Amino acid sequence: MKLKDVLKTTGTTQKKMAKKVERKRVPIDKLDSTLSYQRDINMDFVEENSKNGIFDESKVSIVLVSVREDGTMKVCDGQHTIAILKKRGYTTVECELRYGLTEQEENDWFSDENIKRRGQSRKRTLTAQINGTYEKHKDEQDFYNCLKSIGYKLDIYGEEIGSDFRIGCPAKLLNVYKEYNKAGKVNCFVECMDIIKSCFNGDSLSLQWSFIRGMFDFYETYYDKFDRKRIVEVLSRENIRDIKKDAESDIRTKKTSLKYAKLFVEKYNYKLPKKKTLKMSMLDD
Repeated sequence: MKLKDVLKTTGTTQKKMAKKVERKRVPIDKLDSTLSYQRDINMDFVEENSKNGIFDESKVSIVLVSVREDGTMKVCDGQHTIAILKKRGYTTVECELRYGLTEQEENDWFSDENIKRRGQSRKRTLTAQINGTYEKHKDEQDFYNCLKSIGYKLDIYGEEIGSDFRIGCPAKLLNVYKEYNKAGKVNCFVECMDIIKSCFNGDSLSLQWSFIRGMFDFYETYYDKFDRKRIVEVLSRENIRDIKKDAESDIRTKKTSLKYAKLFVEKYNYKLPKKKTLKMSMLDD
């Protein structure tokens, strides 16, 4: 599949209800908290915040609910509020109900509200953006699709289980993608990520932030000077845990990602004629 073919969505057309918004109390047992970005309930948090002396009804947040065409009520935000109220014996909760939203618009609503509040994890927000409308979240969805096209998965809610090929720092990597996209060089972003995959076959250690950023430092510094085939050959022979140990034992280099980049240069240069080696001095600390 060509990159241009994955940098677009093929969302299904959904029949829309007339949009309507209202606030009212809703029976808790009518609410469904199974949207993709919903995290597991933190019962320690629920227990603590439902205690006498801590619970304050006047500070209970309104629950955001999307009413689907079939009448189901999907909780877009507020599942911990619901759990606390249930613990206190409440059977209803104050909700903002929105009718006529598509599933993508539900994700947009969650994302917009939590960016305003800055109270949710980046993981939940990114999950919602990837599942939201393409027009509002083009960068996030193109980022997800191009990584998926070369065999990666992201550490977001609803993604396949397993640590191999799973990028544990998606928010940081998204920022790198945006820089390359702005410069019109998404193909270079994909090439660098493909080199990491070819070298380490999706090992979870290679998908930690310092490791990834180190490869981008190497790639950007020596873009027109290094041989792609050689870097894959030399690094794929290495034990990745030894690479991590050796890089992090470099006490002279302050920036962690540069420790990895310098080690990649060292491995690349090993037994090469001097005229073909990469100059370590090109890497700034």
